[in-house]
This record gives sequence, structure tokens and C-alpha cells, in this order.
Amino acid sequence: MTEDGMTWTGDPIWLADVLRDAGLRVIEHEGWRDRGHGDFEDLRGVLCHHTAGGGPDDWRTVQYGRPGLEGPLAQLVLERDGTYRVIAAGVCWHAGSGSWPGWPTNNANYHVIGIEAVSSGDGTDWTPAQLDAYKRGCAAILCRIDRAADDCVAHREYSTEGKIDPAGIDMDEFRRDVQAFIDGEDAPMSAAEVTELKDFITAFCGPIGSDVKDIREQLCGGGQRDTGQYAGWPQLNNRTVVDALADIYARLERLER
Repeated sequence: MTEDGMTWTGDPIWLADVLRDAGLRVIEHEGWRDRGHGDFEDLRGVLCHHTAGGGPDDWRTVQYGRPGLEGPLAQLVLERDGTYRVIAAGVCWHAGSGSWPGWPTNNANYHVIGIEAVSSGDGTDWTPAQLDAYKRGCAAILCRIDRAADDCVAHREYSTEGKIDPAGIDMDEFRRDVQAFIDGEDAPMSAAEVTELKDFITAFCGPIGSDVKDIREQLCGGGQRDTGQYAGWPQLNNRTVVDALADIYARLERLER
């Protein structure tokens, strides 16, 4: 709700600025502020889609339409590298028939912003940069219209026409992260992101966990590995590395006096 208690009304001509303010990359398509199928009634949320193409020219279909359906088909296109294309500020044909609590039944086009994220549609080709930008962009828009993550909705959740988009995204987890951004927190990593990070570390450093004992041994002495004791190193007069450095530091201080 706005400060006067009313739902935000008018076309979102602020889209590009709001996304940039959230630290996102933005491409503004010429004429986007005047593009659309009429004006919004009020704004109540964000509807999430995938393009079902996956290529660099998916935005063309969103902007210009396809046979039997005139474009624009969404206000925003999210590229695989996390860049947003701002296509239109007016109403777009993207929602179809459906319902969601607090949204007008079968009339969401006049009340929600559509984001078409570039993807083949099989749920396997999302990139970390794209998913992060998806959540941050939704959070930024919802903050602007004073709505919570409950109004960030998958097309499949809204639709009564059997839609599946955005395939492969757990919307409960997605909304949790969106709300964290709305609340000014760093959203926790998903299980998939944790796995990807582990794989990255393993590729460069070897299996996670294999070097922990080696590091601990270097710092605390050979006894650490075998007995769990901070036995220190014989060549350091049975001191650990930290204790040996502390002793050196103390000796240097005495020499300076």
C-alpha cells in the first residue's frame, strides 16, 4: 500500500530506475515508457515466467509478439547473465486466465508486472546470476509498490490454463529469498547454489574437508591430527605456530625498549 493507504496506481515508468537502484544491469528499449496495451488500474504484484526459448533473441517475441498474440507480452525480460530488458510500462498480455489471493480473477494483466526470464523451459538452464537478479528484481518492484513476497507468483501458480513456468524454480524458496531482500537482508543460498559453490571450491582446492586437518596440523602441531591435542611442533620448542609467533613478538617488543 502507499502512504495514504491506497494501492499503487499508474503505469510503472519507474521500472528502470528501481532495478538500477537495486544494483541490477538494465537495458532500456526505445519507447518503452509509451509501449503497452493501455494503462494499469493498480499494481498488486509480480508474475514470473520463462520464455521457453532460451536464446539471445527471446526478447523480440516479448516485445513484438507472436502469431495470434500482439506484443508486448511482458514488461521485463531477464537475460541469462542477469541483465534486465525494460520492454514496456503499459499493460502486457502475459497472465491469461487464473487467480491468486488479492488479485482480480482472470484480469491480472491490468494489475501485475510480468517478467519473462530467458530459459528453454525445461528447468535445467537457470544461471546463478539470473536467479539472483530474478529475486532482487522482484524484491525491488514489490518494495516500490509496498507489497510483500506473497505477491511474487509463478505463472503456474496463478494459471488455470495448465502453465508450467517458471519451470524448475521452487517458489516457496524463491519467495523466502525475495522477502529477505525486501527486509534488507542477504538472502540465504539455495541448496543448488551451495552445491555449485562446493563444486567450484573442489575444482580448485580439492575435496572439501581433506585439507582441514592439514591446516590445523600446521597451526597446532602433529599431535592435533592424532590425538586432538595442541601439542605444538618440536622445532618450535613444542609451541603451536600462534604461540611461537607470540613469543617472537614479545621478544621484539623487549628489544625495542
